[in-house]
Amino acid sequence: MSQRLMDDMIKSHKEYSDFKQNYFFDDVLFSFQWWFLVLLFIVLWIIWIILVDKKHFKSIILVGLTTSLLAFILDDIGLTLDFWAYSYQMTYFASQLYTVDLAIIPVFYMLLYQYARTWKIYSIILVLLTFFAVLVAEPVMIKLSIYNLLTWNIWYSAPFYILIGIFAKWFADWVDRKGE
Repeated sequence: MSQRLMDDMIKSHKEYSDFKQNYFFDDVLFSFQWWFLVLLFIVLWIIWIILVDKKHFKSIILVGLTTSLLAFILDDIGLTLDFWAYSYQMTYFASQLYTVDLAIIPVFYMLLYQYARTWKIYSIILVLLTFFAVLVAEPVMIKLSIYNLLTWNIWYSAPFYILIGIFAKWFADWVDRKGE
């Protein structure tokens, strides 16, 4: 790549960053959607703190870290490939939707793992939660103009929710068995 092209990319990125910062402070910060995201983030973590089973804390946290990391990676890929975009975020310096990647995804999977210890029950509830995410949660985020589908369809998310859940449980159970 020539230096001229790199300089043009840096200039474009700077212009985009300035635009994004202005947009955040002028239109996003303290909007209804911003408060919704912040409060949802806080409430979910309070619920988790109240409900977490301290006896299985390490494996539950491992599920949360695993699912959050996978959500971040997949979110970054989707944003980079212009599958979707976010109009509202908690901070202007993030492209990912922190409320989803750092609260909704890990808290729901951790609670699922905590309360559904057998594979049979876990799988059934995982499928039900996937339908809830695709039929309720994502449409609410779209209706609130937080989540914008560009080339993505909400049904494409379903296999990822299921695969993330299967991998997280398998990995946490595997680590638990190795630790015994």
